[in-house]
Amino acid sequence: MPVNDGNFSVGDLVYLPCPEKPEHKDLAFLPGTVREVAADGQLVVDLVAGGVLRQAAGEARARFVKDVNQSTSQDNTSLVHLNDATILENLEARHERDEIYTYTASVLLAMNPYKDISELYGDNQCTRYRGKHIGALPPHPYAIADTAYRALVRERRNQGLLISGESGAGKTETAKIVMQYLGFASGATSDLAAKIQARVLQAQPILESLGNSVTMRNSNSSRFGKYNRVFFDEAGTLVDAGITTYLLESSRVVVHSSRERTYHCFYEMLSGLPQEKLDEFQLKRGQKYRLLSSSGGEEESWGQQFHDRDVQNFTRLCDSLRTIGLSEADVDDCFKVLAGLVHLGDLASAASEEAEAAAASEDSSKSVELDDESLEAAAKMLGMDSSELGAVLKRRKLCVPGRNSFHEVPRTAAQFRQALHSLIKALYKRLFDRTVARINDSFKELQAQGADSADHPEWRHIGILDIYGFERLQRNSFEQLCINLANERLQQYFVENVLVAEQSLYKREGLPWMGLNLPDAAPVVNTISKIFLQLDELSQQFATGMEKVATDERFCQRTIEDASKDPQRKEVLKQLKMSNKRGSSANLALNEGFTIRHYAGQVEYTTKGWLDKNNDRLLPECEELICDSKNEFVKSLGDTDKNKVPFRSISKKYQADLETLLQTLSTCNLHYIRCFKPNEIQKPNIFNQRLVLDQIVQCGTIELVKIMHDGYPNRCPFEEITTRFQALLPESFQRYGMRTFIEALMLAYEVPKEEWALGMSRLFLKAGQLKALEDMRADGAAPDPEKLKLIVSGIIRKKWVRAGNAVKLCNFLPKFIAEVYATRAARALALHALVIARLQPKLEAARQRVFERRQAARRRLKAAFFSVRLVNAEMAQVHAKRRQRLVDALFLAARMNKRLQPWVAGAKERASESEKRREAERRREEERQVEARKQIEDERKRVEEERVQMEADMVAHKARKQIEDERKRVEEERVQMEADMVAHKAKMEEEKLQREEEEAAKKLQEEKRREQEEAEWQAKEKQKVDEERQHLEEERKAFEEQKKLFEQERRTSVVLQNCPSPSRAKAPIVEAEEDDDVPDSASALNAQQSGQQGQSPMDSEIQKQMDDRIKALERDMARKQEEVLEQMRILQEKNANLEARLTEERAVSSAAGTPTPGDRRRDASPIPLDEDEELSPPATPPAGSAARKAVAGRQSS
Repeated sequence: MPVNDGNFSVGDLVYLPCPEKPEHKDLAFLPGTVREVAADGQLVVDLVAGGVLRQAAGEARARFVKDVNQSTSQDNTSLVHLNDATILENLEARHERDEIYTYTASVLLAMNPYKDISELYGDNQCTRYRGKHIGALPPHPYAIADTAYRALVRERRNQGLLISGESGAGKTETAKIVMQYLGFASGATSDLAAKIQARVLQAQPILESLGNSVTMRNSNSSRFGKYNRVFFDEAGTLVDAGITTYLLESSRVVVHSSRERTYHCFYEMLSGLPQEKLDEFQLKRGQKYRLLSSSGGEEESWGQQFHDRDVQNFTRLCDSLRTIGLSEADVDDCFKVLAGLVHLGDLASAASEEAEAAAASEDSSKSVELDDESLEAAAKMLGMDSSELGAVLKRRKLCVPGRNSFHEVPRTAAQFRQALHSLIKALYKRLFDRTVARINDSFKELQAQGADSADHPEWRHIGILDIYGFERLQRNSFEQLCINLANERLQQYFVENVLVAEQSLYKREGLPWMGLNLPDAAPVVNTISKIFLQLDELSQQFATGMEKVATDERFCQRTIEDASKDPQRKEVLKQLKMSNKRGSSANLALNEGFTIRHYAGQVEYTTKGWLDKNNDRLLPECEELICDSKNEFVKSLGDTDKNKVPFRSISKKYQADLETLLQTLSTCNLHYIRCFKPNEIQKPNIFNQRLVLDQIVQCGTIELVKIMHDGYPNRCPFEEITTRFQALLPESFQRYGMRTFIEALMLAYEVPKEEWALGMSRLFLKAGQLKALEDMRADGAAPDPEKLKLIVSGIIRKKWVRAGNAVKLCNFLPKFIAEVYATRAARALALHALVIARLQPKLEAARQRVFERRQAARRRLKAAFFSVRLVNAEMAQVHAKRRQRLVDALFLAARMNKRLQPWVAGAKERASESEKRREAERRREEERQVEARKQIEDERKRVEEERVQMEADMVAHKARKQIEDERKRVEEERVQMEADMVAHKAKMEEEKLQREEEEAAKKLQEEKRREQEEAEWQAKEKQKVDEERQHLEEERKAFEEQKKLFEQERRTSVVLQNCPSPSRAKAPIVEAEEDDDVPDSASALNAQQSGQQGQSPMDSEIQKQMDDRIKALERDMARKQEEVLEQMRILQEKNANLEARLTEERAVSSAAGTPTPGDRRRDASPIPLDEDEELSPPATPPAGSAARKAVAGRQSS
């Protein structure tokens, strides 16, 4: 706050800080009047609201009485007293009048009204502000935007608009208002400009859905920073645009507080998607998903208030996505990724309570069980294998020391949660970055459709920085430190920029510039940089598996210890203190956080989870899952960086991006808009002084006031001062002009000369002087007439003096110019003479040195000539000697040549023969090598052909497999699509087939039962035949015995009568007795019949009964076989009819493309028969050997 001089007297009007009481929770200051000034510097103040308050004089702020009209100041610098209390009072008064914009010098303060104000925006207002200077019309973002646009066109320099404020203050809406005016000011006469302007506005819903969320302080809070740039050509026409984003709060995707939400796009997708798409994504409208809900009990009912807005915004989001060039498939891919993230959030929803407790306590002995349904759904949406996804999240690979192998161990609940959250955050952040890149590409596509698509370095841009303001929440973490670092840098930049603006104003107004003391943000920035260095070091260790060494507590402890060694950082970073005060970082241990003193106040940070938040590198296993995804869109989100380092610092990247942003801003003329929220509940016509005061302090407005307080805080245009205080001087002073009137006013009321200054168009006053003039005007003070006469005479005298001085100046100038020329000529001559005098001795010495050098050169030349003649004589002698030696050598060589000629000829012949032999050997070797190479080449070609054939087979097999898979998938989709059309018919057919199958099954069971009964009957018949056979055998034996007896009796009678030979009578009987192989009595009887002629009637009767019995058995057996064959024939005919009907249905279904239910049930056919099965009757069941042989005997006979 501005420094007060503390010189208050009884009766002065003051503001006192409001005590923290429940009845004063929304008030920041209490107005009052000084009753008493104590000796110890304490003020006793009578409050306007009633009561007395004792306060130190240094805490009081001076205030002034408003005029009768209760007018407000459009510029805070024109207030009588410039301090935080008077600024707050002016803002509140203007807010009550719906005057939501106020200047503080060149900075625009914007108060969010939370309602529509009629006729405040639109084309009429744009036309009104176009081409007007700041101050000519009431404060407005249009004025700031117009100033930036005209400066860009006139100066051909980039412009920047910095829009800041806390969540809910209206930064995004203000940026939209500025963008609207820039589109209007540029004319948008061309189709390209109109399309770019529309595209810029249409990109905002996408960024809001993907980057905004509901927080405790704002229902549409931007959780990222963005720098929008619009480019203009030399004529000021809009030709291009671009968006750069900073520090998306990716942790909000997986964690958010109670009565808050994650990003809008998730809820908009669930509220706006049609039911068939929800079924495709395996989502249910109204279901509670872990990723989208927090631990609040009233979460579901509380979130219903946003349902209608979500539905409306979903339609707007889809339209905007199509506008930037995404197809329906691309939009579906985006929502598939979001649906996959929702299912990933529910992976551990079915985990046991022990696993959840382990996750909370980081118990290494507990693990998490995955929900199979959520796992399958997430894997399907993301194009991953469910088993691989579950394995990566549940187990991690450890490298075995000394071996080139890995060992898998289960992840603990905490490690599982970390891996899952990092995967979700990485996918969402990459989706956000991909969408922003697509928006920028859409601008390029539009620009490429214009008349000239080449790059133009002469284009200039206006940048609009919409960035989060200073944050001091109940629980501040890594994101808040990054945000506040950006605000520290921007605040320093803001202060320096305002200082330059002040210096420019002083220069423009013709006032001397005096240096001002500025707050230095370097200690805070240096401290945060050191914190990030410590964080990077421990994050590197944490990412490489050193979890026991690198912990959040260790990082906090090392940071505090390192800061305590530096005296400068020691004053910035403090250790946490044990405090029960509400609003502090509740329940934090001493090693879980620290406190940093920022320009806007102290902030307590908790360091829990910083090591994980600072790592932008995903686990290698998770990265492989993304890169190997079957979904091409998800696969494109993979990180293709070949440098597989386990750690990539977010803090380092953020600092680099911040430096790039500041370098970009350094090329721009900057304009500032500070946005404020008047209340926490976001309702109209409510003004919370404490809340607004905190924002005034945090946005740096008080620092701006401090800078102005050290100079001339009150700067008023001449017109305003003349109109305001014209009653303090007689009307006769009006004719002297505004500048002379103001100067006379200052002299008449004895304002000290060092307390005011006149510029070219403004009056600059020190603090308190404007208040003194206001008091005089309120009291009706009148200056002393004698003093006015003196002032008038002084004015007249000054005018005469000025006129005389002007005449004298006109007369003096020609003489002065002539004297200047003469003086310059005399100085030049004197300088020339002085130089000559000084250079004369040096010139003589130089001439002497030149003469000596010439003599030496002549001597050296003569010596050179003599040396040349001597060298030539010596060279002649050397040449003669060389010629003689050459003649001797040639003579010797001729003699040696003559003697060596025969030997040389022989040697040549031998060498020629040897060369021929070597040549022949070389040729043979070459032939062998050629043959070997040919064989190798043939072998290589054969191997290559085999390889090509194998590859072709593999490719063909893979292609066939892919085609078959695709055909199956298409067939399944077609069947699914046509299933609804034939559902009724299929149901009826299935019921009919089911009835037929049941009947066939019953018949089959009946046949099986009959077969079983037949088998039992056959067994019984066999047993009966065996019994009969045994009985016949016994009867045969008895018959044999009787026959023997009868034979004996007959023989006796024959002997007695005829005396025949007994051998003939005995032969058949003996033969029958000896024949053990005769199986039945029929053959024996036949034999007897053929052997005997006069058998008795008893033998014939027995034989006849046996034959009748055998024939009856055979007839019964044949009848039963015919019945069985008839039943089998009937069943086969029914089965053939059923097969024919199924064949016809399959033919019809094949023509229509729909499989019949019979095809699906073919494997369950009630009577499975092979096509080649013959309908031949089964073999005759055995009915006893006697019956078989009897039948065989009759057939043979």
